[in-house]
Amino acid sequence: MAEGDYNMPSRNDYDNRMQQQPEQQGSALANEEELASKTLHIQSKRFYLDVKQNRRGRFLKIAEVSSGGRKSRILMSMNIANELRDHLQSFDAHLRTLDEQSFNNDQLRSSVISRDDRKYYLDLKENERGRFLRISMVGVNTPRTQIAIPAQGIQQLCETLTSLIEEFGNEDDHGKI
Repeated sequence: MAEGDYNMPSRNDYDNRMQQQPEQQGSALANEEELASKTLHIQSKRFYLDVKQNRRGRFLKIAEVSSGGRKSRILMSMNIANELRDHLQSFDAHLRTLDEQSFNNDQLRSSVISRDDRKYYLDLKENERGRFLRISMVGVNTPRTQIAIPAQGIQQLCETLTSLIEEFGNEDDHGKI
């Protein structure tokens, strides 16, 4: 291996692993029930917020579909969704205190939610196209996944998340997905 190279699995390895997971989980997927689904349209992206339930409890799946059809998704327990909502409110309030875009290609604010074997990184950033919130999920033995929410949609995401939390709460939530 040349200096600076990393032993990274190829995209095909990742695709094969993702195709094998349903077989390995078997009954877990068969017993998964969708309780609610909400769709948000923010700029040229669609976001789906799905509350689901399996043998471990209730959880939230947030999926981003870009205008080109690329899909990204993150999963979290309802307890973490509650914490995410609190962070979204804080980020939205912080956004309101900022001047118009400064194009400094900088991180405006960040936060981390750490629970069990997963970490969620929330980074409010700005680039030449505008401000956005990147939410990344990193777990043990799972690849990093992330979604990017345009700043204009943070309040809408927060309101939708609040309504789902109020309706489905934290009951039956064991803190894991």
